[in-house]
Amino acid sequence: MKRFVHEIHRRSLWQVLGIYLAGSWVALQVVEQLTEAAGLPEWVRPFSLVLLILGFPIVMATAFIQEGMTTRRPASPVETPVEADDGPPSPTPEPGGGRRLFTWRNALVGGGVAFLLLGLLTAGYLFMRASGIGPAGTLVAKGVLEEGAKVVLADFESPDPELADVVTGALRIDLLQSHTIRIVERGELAGALQRMQRDEDAPITGEVGRELAVREGYGAVIEGEVGTAGSGYVLTASIVGGEGWTALAAFRSTARSEDDLIDAIESLSRDIRDKAGESLRTIQGAPPLKQVTTASMEALRTYTRAEAAESGGDRPAAMELYERAIQIDPDFAMAHRKLAVVLSNMGIRRTDEVAALRSAYELRDRLPEAERYLAEAYYHSGVTGDRDAMIRAYESLLEIDPRNEAGLNNLGLAYEARGRLDEAEALFERAIEVEDFEVAYDNLARVRFHLGKEGEASAVYDRADSRLPSAAFVFEDRRVRLAAAQGAYERADSLAAAYAERFRRPDEIAQAANQRFRLDATRGRLRAAGEHLDDLKLASGQASNPLSIASDRAVLALVRGDSAAAARILVEAHDRYRDSLPAGERLYEFWLPVLFDAGAGAEAARIYDEWVREIPDDELGDYTRDGRRGLAARVAASRGDLESADRLWRAFERECPGVFCALEASLGLARVREAQGDPRGAIAEYERFLAERWIDRWAWDSQERGPVLERLGTLYDRQGDLDDAVKYYAMFVELWAGADEELQPRVEAAQARLEEIVRERG
Repeated sequence: MKRFVHEIHRRSLWQVLGIYLAGSWVALQVVEQLTEAAGLPEWVRPFSLVLLILGFPIVMATAFIQEGMTTRRPASPVETPVEADDGPPSPTPEPGGGRRLFTWRNALVGGGVAFLLLGLLTAGYLFMRASGIGPAGTLVAKGVLEEGAKVVLADFESPDPELADVVTGALRIDLLQSHTIRIVERGELAGALQRMQRDEDAPITGEVGRELAVREGYGAVIEGEVGTAGSGYVLTASIVGGEGWTALAAFRSTARSEDDLIDAIESLSRDIRDKAGESLRTIQGAPPLKQVTTASMEALRTYTRAEAAESGGDRPAAMELYERAIQIDPDFAMAHRKLAVVLSNMGIRRTDEVAALRSAYELRDRLPEAERYLAEAYYHSGVTGDRDAMIRAYESLLEIDPRNEAGLNNLGLAYEARGRLDEAEALFERAIEVEDFEVAYDNLARVRFHLGKEGEASAVYDRADSRLPSAAFVFEDRRVRLAAAQGAYERADSLAAAYAERFRRPDEIAQAANQRFRLDATRGRLRAAGEHLDDLKLASGQASNPLSIASDRAVLALVRGDSAAAARILVEAHDRYRDSLPAGERLYEFWLPVLFDAGAGAEAARIYDEWVREIPDDELGDYTRDGRRGLAARVAASRGDLESADRLWRAFERECPGVFCALEASLGLARVREAQGDPRGAIAEYERFLAERWIDRWAWDSQERGPVLERLGTLYDRQGDLDDAVKYYAMFVELWAGADEELQPRVEAAQARLEEIVRERG
């Protein structure tokens, strides 16, 4: 300190000015870094600047008083005067009051004390904020709001309803960046409103929001208004909760014009997140709302109307509005992502969906943090097929938001596909703890069944029924599938009949028809299955893809043993609908395997090659890409290249480790083994097919279960393994005991051989 003071004494006023300005710049940079790294309050920056501005005249005055405009040059040794010997020296005059007050020591100590007080003030504020003390205390710290609590964002009120919708929508997007409060999705509110017997399309007023919160157990409600002030706007909001649903905090933000509304919404969102208890560092590090959404109010208005249409179930209108918002602002990342979701849910325009996914991925830095990871995962799932990258994206999402339902559920699905069933089960359980939603219950039951916990799988549906009575039609359908997967076909029949009688909406009628079709086709009751297929087509109306119906009809012909009819049905359907359906909607991965099974390998390979030329691999979703890999193996087998077919089936199973891929691969490899003259290898693969545990395996069983049982009996019989031959003949006879008359000769032949073996073996 003494050296520093001494050095200052040697500088001119202008040098002191330069030193002070440089030091102030360094001090501000340090404050900036500390604010970002430690999450200090925003007011630390301006307070620091004020202290430095106040210190400027003090430092300059000190320099002037102490040193003048220039530095006194010290006398050289040769110039040192010799004291005259003419009496005692004159006394040194005392410095004036100004020189005593404006000293470098006082200036430096005063500056240090000022910044120390600022540090103490900041530390006190942060302590009070974290401890819930006084006005600085956050709602989470005070215990009136749980961290991660779900909050209903009510529709803002305004004389201009459209403007209120825009503000509500933009605020919802910005609040998606919060890790402390979780805004309830509009689609979830639609289900809750249905349970409340309210109109799903009606505005969510503050009163409705509070009723929703009470019924569904949400933590709080955010209400707000958009008022006018001359040519500007005043945004007010409040967080309502606790006993009596009183206002826990109130906020206000202003905009001089419509062009400033986005900045005002962002300010309001930051204040809400701050008061709720969000980390200041997280708030300050979040991208601005203009980057997360769009700088165009017209694009934002259009996007808001699209969201309203989507939540109201009008997907075509939502699709058009999202596209219009993108036309207005091509960098509107959220609009690209939502367009991809709508197109995927509609099952149309696959090429446009891929383009939207690519755009959302390229613009992912303009998305809220959680949305960014969802966009990355969705991109890798729907475009690249990189399952490892998809898993990393979901894991990153859960690191920043451990209670994100979509992340928990989708990572569970990814783990399940990788065979990490215990981890998948735990994730589905966590998803249900966060939120009761039907998909997570369904996934949990399926993975438990796969783990051999059949009783626990059924118990999941019981729990779901009590928690989500409005989704009973989903869980009753799954009970039918579960019984079929267990081989309890009589029970499955009874459950299917009860389902058909209880649920009467068009989509439920179609589902009931699909249940009966699958159950009857599996047991060789092809005439009844065909009638249910007619009911399914009638109930589905325009929602059913004609190639899907044709594929099911071909399956019945194939089970009947009429391969020529099966091939004819599929080829005629393809030729008829090819030009009217976009390539992404032709369901090649579903019906081309049936065409191969029908023995029309050359025609199936030709259509497969046409599909590959029309849509490259990088425009396929992961499921469709898996289907194409399986078809490549079938093409090789149909051309007699059994070595390549074997290699491709094994590669298919490595790339697609899920159970449904194991079912496909086991059947494909079994037929390759038979063609190679390896009956033992074929037997092993057929038995693997029968052993796979999968609730939805009736999609395969309706075509394959009876013939596979019959084939295993025959193969074991030829190998002289009569005990196992009896086992599979008996299973086949039991399954097809009530089959149509045209199939009875096959049943009678198996029965006769079964009885013959029993007589021979005693």
